[in-house]
Amino acid sequence: MFKNKEQPLQKVFVIRLGLMLLLLAFSRWMLYIFNTGNFPNLSAGEQFRLFFVGMRFDIWTLIIANLPFLVLYGIPFQFKYNKIYCKVVDIIFIITNSIAILLNLIDVIYYRYIDKRMTSELFGFAQHTDDNQGGLIKQFILDFWYIGIVFLVFLVIIIILTRKTRVKPVVVTNTTHWYTTRSLMFLCLVAASVIGLRGGLQNKPISIITAANYTKTQNMPLVLNTPFTIGRGNSGNVLTKIEFFDDDEMERLYTPIHNELTVNRFIDKTAKDYNILIIILESHGQEMLSFYNQRRESTITPFLDSLLSMSLSFNGMANGRQSIEAVTSIMSGLPSLMTKDYVESRYAANRLDGIGSILKKHGYSTAFFHGGNNGTMNFNASALSAGFDSYYGRDEYGNDRDYDGTWGISDMPFLQFTADKLNEMRKPFAAGVFTLSSHHPFKLPKGYTLPEGDYETDFEKTMRYTDDSMREFFETMSRYSWYDSTLFVIVGDHVNPEHHYNNYLNGYGQYQIVTAFYAPSFIKPLNTNEMVQQIDLGVSLLAAVGCNDTIFSFGHNVFDSVQEPCFISYLNNIYEYSDGRFLMQSNGRNILSVFDITTDPCLTNNIYTDNDTTWQELDNKFKMRLQQYTNRMINNKLYIK
Repeated sequence: MFKNKEQPLQKVFVIRLGLMLLLLAFSRWMLYIFNTGNFPNLSAGEQFRLFFVGMRFDIWTLIIANLPFLVLYGIPFQFKYNKIYCKVVDIIFIITNSIAILLNLIDVIYYRYIDKRMTSELFGFAQHTDDNQGGLIKQFILDFWYIGIVFLVFLVIIIILTRKTRVKPVVVTNTTHWYTTRSLMFLCLVAASVIGLRGGLQNKPISIITAANYTKTQNMPLVLNTPFTIGRGNSGNVLTKIEFFDDDEMERLYTPIHNELTVNRFIDKTAKDYNILIIILESHGQEMLSFYNQRRESTITPFLDSLLSMSLSFNGMANGRQSIEAVTSIMSGLPSLMTKDYVESRYAANRLDGIGSILKKHGYSTAFFHGGNNGTMNFNASALSAGFDSYYGRDEYGNDRDYDGTWGISDMPFLQFTADKLNEMRKPFAAGVFTLSSHHPFKLPKGYTLPEGDYETDFEKTMRYTDDSMREFFETMSRYSWYDSTLFVIVGDHVNPEHHYNNYLNGYGQYQIVTAFYAPSFIKPLNTNEMVQQIDLGVSLLAAVGCNDTIFSFGHNVFDSVQEPCFISYLNNIYEYSDGRFLMQSNGRNILSVFDITTDPCLTNNIYTDNDTTWQELDNKFKMRLQQYTNRMINNKLYIK
């Protein structure tokens, strides 16, 4: 095809851009090739369609990555044929396109942890100054070395493409004609680029949400590419006031202000002055526990399964897909409905009255425990914003012999440290503890002997380690006098990073987490199967211990039979809202789909049709919450004055 390394400029444009579009598409599709288990039941025809549909978004990335190439070679000046100039442009071409390919390939792995393409959180991670970064990046490179080889293959192809399509110098005989034609060509190039960036001539430019027009929400990552979601995802960081309902109507229909916390079910009386301990378990989705998932042939969490059988358990739902989102949801009753998590958003300076702030007014001492490097994922900032006075991390633990080499102190020794510190705290106390060992790179500490069992992956081995750590944690706490007067909450931060069952591979299953209340002295064991989201926990705990303050929370009190359960989330620019029976997906204004999760947990049958008014009430409940969330976030009204 390339007999002559030097090509006319027009031909260079066509060949380079055409082949780079294919390379971008193939690098985007690597996400499917390496994660086929996350996209079940895709026929060959559907795969083919999604591959080519995604090129509409690939064209955006192609233009962005090649803007220097288009401008520097497109300008109507003859000096662009200078050999040194051409070499510089070619080097820039290789660098910018390689970066675009690399971002797609990074998401091949990162997708497993957040179920979406990266957006601006990539830059938030880069700005972290804790000790995790270097070791974590090194570990990712070692564990997923094959992605580096794939990238080198793409890089070599780009270099060969560049070398085989060097610009051929021209001899200009008619200067006026040359400048006129080249100027017109440059204007056409600019116009074509603008159309490409807009994704066509439609009224609005394409955005992340546009992908929902082509496929189910869980398949959107196959259509989108990572440079596009990073570039187009930043707009979600600035909220715009919503006016679905006027202010008076809004306050009458729905408000996150709870004036009275009623207790009329599940418990016979409030547990005044009971201690509170919220245990947040890293990556504990329902799929991994035999208590929730009866299809598991053998348990890898025998202690938790037993503990849950003695607890008031729920169909728990996470309000986000990342650990950093979980702390704010659980401790402050604030769901994650922005592209960026709250702590790293422009609204992070807003006032929040979390559970710690409220309980301190009732004489509670407060503390938050996480064995990670201090500052990891801004957990310390999240805990402080929720009103916890003390923070215990790796620094406070003070013994790096138990350091796991990546995240922090391993669960077993750190939970023992936590039990001792809880014993020293003034009673009653309210505390939170966040485990970490069941997180990539899934390392078991030296000296730990893994019990015999059926473990398919390293992740499952660390799940068993955390389970054993929890067993010893509870054994230690049970020796203290305050144990019997403590209300325990067991909740997952988000679901597990690997999946084996189809019903956990969609917009419903990818949020199902462990959630239970344990207090044998006043809570009877019961598996309710009722939907409870993370933001429900704070206000429910306050009700359980007899707090009569006016409370701000987007959650509902699970101990009040009058308040209806619901679930809300945001991912890939798609909102999800459920009343426990139906799950609705929306772009924020219009319903996209509705599923009956009681009969269709895999979300295979969309029962919504255009202009179907059946779901108006469900849509209104969602919009009430979205309007309250958005407008209060903008106006800093996330607290009780």
